[in-house]
Amino acid sequence: MKISIISGSNRKNSQSIKISKIYFEKLNRLDASVNLISLEKERLPFWEDDFEGYIPPYKEAFKNISIKLHESEGFVFVVPEWGGMVPSQVKNIFLLASNNEFAHKPGLIVTLSESLGGSYPVVELRSFSYKNTKICWIPDHVIIRKVKEFDPDKDLRLNSRLDYSCKMLLEYSKALVSVRNAADLKTFKNGM
Repeated sequence: MKISIISGSNRKNSQSIKISKIYFEKLNRLDASVNLISLEKERLPFWEDDFEGYIPPYKEAFKNISIKLHESEGFVFVVPEWGGMVPSQVKNIFLLASNNEFAHKPGLIVTLSESLGGSYPVVELRSFSYKNTKICWIPDHVIIRKVKEFDPDKDLRLNSRLDYSCKMLLEYSKALVSVRNAADLKTFKNGM
């Protein structure tokens, strides 16, 4: 099973990359093949509308990530809450992925807050990212509050939730294979 983890912060040494690495290890232990895509390292240009005869710079920059996403059978989005919202570079990846990279594949939402927040990005991703991407957010999500204090060896309750979320993501990845095989993405590329 191939899984891509998208670390949604563009800050160096962010809490997003710290939590992404924890998920990386957990999924590896479950025998998943894992890609870690750090939006801090990638620095993707922002999406622009395609004008006729104009090749936007993001197309070349996104090519390798697009291949990794296509090969993946599930996704973990590790997203910090910035001002009660999903960071713009996370929204950008959904605009860049216009070639069915996420179509009918499960996604796990993991949000981070330095305080007691973290719920608004869950709502935002569930509401506004699935229409044309066709990503299937699994019912479980994880919110890590006071993320700077989080230590998986000390917070066993939350750590067990991370383990469970990995297990469920892999199960959904297996279960949605038949859905992907039945999908007609040429005729029905966009949502309604």
